[in-house]
Amino acid sequence: MAGLTLALALASACELERLGGASLAGDDAGSDAGAGGVFDDAGFGGTAGQAEAAVEAEAATPLPYAYRRRLKLTPGATGVPAGASIRFEIDHRALVLEGKARADGEDLRLVFQGTGSSQEIHRVVDVASGWDRADTTLWFQVQAPIGPEPGGVYYLYYGDALADGALDDPRQVYAAFDDFSGSGVSPEWKGAVVGNAKGTFTVKGGVLRIEGTTGDIWNNSDDFLFLYRTLTGNFVAEARVSASGGSVSGWGKLGGVMVRATTDKASMNRMIAPVNGSKAITSSYRLGAGATTDESAKNGAKLIPQVVRLARRFDATRTWHSGDAIDYAELGAEQTFQSPLPDTTLVGIPLANLVAAPGWVEIDWFRAWRWYDDEPTLTLEPEEPGPFLP
Repeated sequence: MAGLTLALALASACELERLGGASLAGDDAGSDAGAGGVFDDAGFGGTAGQAEAAVEAEAATPLPYAYRRRLKLTPGATGVPAGASIRFEIDHRALVLEGKARADGEDLRLVFQGTGSSQEIHRVVDVASGWDRADTTLWFQVQAPIGPEPGGVYYLYYGDALADGALDDPRQVYAAFDDFSGSGVSPEWKGAVVGNAKGTFTVKGGVLRIEGTTGDIWNNSDDFLFLYRTLTGNFVAEARVSASGGSVSGWGKLGGVMVRATTDKASMNRMIAPVNGSKAITSSYRLGAGATTDESAKNGAKLIPQVVRLARRFDATRTWHSGDAIDYAELGAEQTFQSPLPDTTLVGIPLANLVAAPGWVEIDWFRAWRWYDDEPTLTLEPEEPGPFLP
């Protein structure tokens, strides 16, 4: 498409509806005007600042990009916090066909201009997208809060045939990310053996494998393997379950995403995971410590590969699943814990195979981003031709 649509981390073909309801704040909270001076390519300053910038510009070497477009962000009622992950679509294919951009996307750079000098920031392609497409989807992280004040300006630069070394680390874009490309489990993760389970957590060839013997995640207490990390505040977390095998009961819970207060076997929790055939997928929950476990389950054969998603908003959770990380179906209803969840929770990947012989599950990637209620609007302004000064 020639235009651009905004999708905040919560968005997909099956989006979280807005839980806020306040109107958007301001017509152009991301405009170039700021208190105390004029915001332009040289930064904030009064007339003297502009004069100095003009002198420096005469000696400056133009940037190598032939084109740019400004990303105009207008916040919702609660603003946009620093660290928020935002995604948007661009018709990259059209730019390639017009000879304005490279097919590999290496020249497409995102630049942030705050109160100081401009800087390139990380941008990554969505896991379900790619370069040279009409719907190329990119993510970036907000560098400064956007509220009543502008919070800086973002530009998309492109058109440099010799560009290389683009900043594209997803760990600088999401609240958490792992594609398991290392030689072992990253130190951000911890492996918990809950109850009487036994097993291992290994990484090889870009895949996480959890393998072992366990009981179940059910009733008043659990017996399972759990690879987890901590996340603070409200979030959305996703994982792609790619394969399973070994000895697994029909009710085995195979990977997925779980949020949990503690590693105690009676801890309150919510989980969404593929099931090994007795059902297709389960969304189970224990809403109080030591309480019984309930579930909403999807009938049918085992669904693997599958992307599963869990969102936490304070003490409430919701769950979804998808075959392609584009179209999501919600499973079960929003559930609210009986006691407050800790602000920092345990979030990760479970395995319960329910038999005495080893079973295993493999995960391709895990990612998480911050959830906030009021989505901003984002528009891509008209293309500007270069040259551009630093």
